Amino acid sequence: MASFTLHGIAVSRGIAIGRAHLLAPAALDVKHYLISEEQVEAEVYRLQHAIVTVHKELQTIWNDLPKDSPAEIGAFIDVHALILSDPMISDVPLEIIRTRHYNAEWALVTQIDELSAQFDEVEDPYLRERKADIQQVGERVLKILTGTASSLPAASDAAAAQMIVV
Repeated sequence: MASFTLHGIAVSRGIAIGRAHLLAPAALDVKHYLISEEQVEAEVYRLQHAIVTVHKELQTIWNDLPKDSPAEIGAFIDVHALILSDPMISDVPLEIIRTRHYNAEWALVTQIDELSAQFDEVEDPYLRERKADIQQVGERVLKILTGTASSLPAASDAAAAQMIVV
């Protein structure tokens, strides 16, 4: 059996040994196609539904945090929820769908790319790194839109007790 070491930021105390479940980021490379006028509102609804779903996921994650989790984890989830609620993420892609007739994924990626480019221009390194948060939130929404959201076993499942999420 092969083994390797991953390095990152710890989100819980202690050492863990077990089977790893890798949560790979969604590629921000999605199908680009134009939709007809008749499809616009359905596409708007798809994106709105995906955003609501991600909000619910974030709330569930926050609610399921162990009581002894570092406060920073809850704050991190709160930041992602705030990013998702920001009109630049939740409203502008809807306008792109309505005005340019882009499909939902393309509209979202267009806006994420625009925001990412703006963050690349920021001189402050800490603020520039917030681009990653915006991209992670966008990836969550894209996974819902594309139906590629990874499913983890329920916390009560025996397999989940043995799993390390990476």
